[in-house]
Amino acid sequence: MSTERPKLAIIANAPSPYRLHQHRRLAREIPEVELHSLFTHEYNVFPWKLDYAPEIHTKHFGPGEYAKGRSSPRRFPGEWKRGGRIIDWLKNERPDVVAMIGFADAARFRVLRYLRSRRIPHYIFGDSNVHGDRATGFARAFKTFFLTRMIEGATGVLCCGQFGDRYFQRYGSRPDATFYVPQEPDYDEIASVGPGEVEAIKKEFGLADSRRRIVFMGRLAEVKRVDLLIDAFVRIAGERPEWDVVIVGSGPLEKDLKGRVPAELSGRFLWPGFIDEQRRVTAVYKACDLLCLPSIYEPWALVINEAAACGVAMVSSDIVGAAVELVRDGQNGRLFRSGQIDDLTRALRDATDPANIDRYKQGSTDVLADWRTTTDPVHGYRKALIHAGLKIAPPPPTATGGPKDQYKRFIERARA
Repeated sequence: MSTERPKLAIIANAPSPYRLHQHRRLAREIPEVELHSLFTHEYNVFPWKLDYAPEIHTKHFGPGEYAKGRSSPRRFPGEWKRGGRIIDWLKNERPDVVAMIGFADAARFRVLRYLRSRRIPHYIFGDSNVHGDRATGFARAFKTFFLTRMIEGATGVLCCGQFGDRYFQRYGSRPDATFYVPQEPDYDEIASVGPGEVEAIKKEFGLADSRRRIVFMGRLAEVKRVDLLIDAFVRIAGERPEWDVVIVGSGPLEKDLKGRVPAELSGRFLWPGFIDEQRRVTAVYKACDLLCLPSIYEPWALVINEAAACGVAMVSSDIVGAAVELVRDGQNGRLFRSGQIDDLTRALRDATDPANIDRYKQGSTDVLADWRTTTDPVHGYRKALIHAGLKIAPPPPTATGGPKDQYKRFIERARA
């Protein structure tokens, strides 16, 4: 009897700490399957210091190359050739299932066409969010034509959550073939950041124990709408004299945003800049009380997961992919209508109320624990692999995340 395991190949654009963490989990927690991690490029926005575990079987198809801009017309010939190299690998290795991360460049188009022509079970993953699907005219028609056909030819789709599910539904995805595999940080590493590291970060940035803090974590760019956070806090600053704002990040709007703060409140805004080490980022979260994410668009936003794992209350705009999953209004924070300053002001006033803040912080811990039980990405992959025909163990009955009632057939299989 052959002892060879079925193969899952995941084709992603570039490695990151979060992606490698997920691949390590898949390799270790679905041992019935041999995972192969294919990366079309080596870098995304900037080079990471990465740890490639041998069990994820890493293969690079663009060493030294950046993924950013891969969809531009001028890069079409090179990406098309890259797709050919990936197809050669597929012919040699013959994976049983393929998960394609992304779909909007020539390499992916070519590979997806090959997978369909050879009837190889495959999934399309996107962290897309229905609120960002704003193409019109020719661009809309072009996208609809190609994406609808890609989904039609695929075994199914993989998405992060509800907003991604709704996005793919526009292009013909089927509930029975849609599986939630959300992005996530390394929760164990977050939990390992202890009081000593938190105290060190407080000392480094002058974060007094006597103060409460709102934190923003991200790039200082227009889409993040940090100006809304500043303006809303200015409105409530007199009512909340014990609160400060910590803005972590850098970007093109940094100077303008600093200039937006009234002189009399400048001492209540702290600007640590960009922090490039994840443990230090975690320590900042744990030194704060409330995350505010006022973005007008975020496909997912891992900062929501990170903040919840640190026991931080949250206020987020209602278009953020992770927020609709992990911010439960009135339990661990508040959602507000994207771009609405009055709505954000009310949300911050409520969340910073002494009667609410500690309850909301505990709520984040509870919400995350519940969500991880129902919507673990490893369980989502198990469902997808079973749907593709692999004979592996089903996920636990608690894995209810995904389109309505889809999980029931996997529970029935587990009980059989």
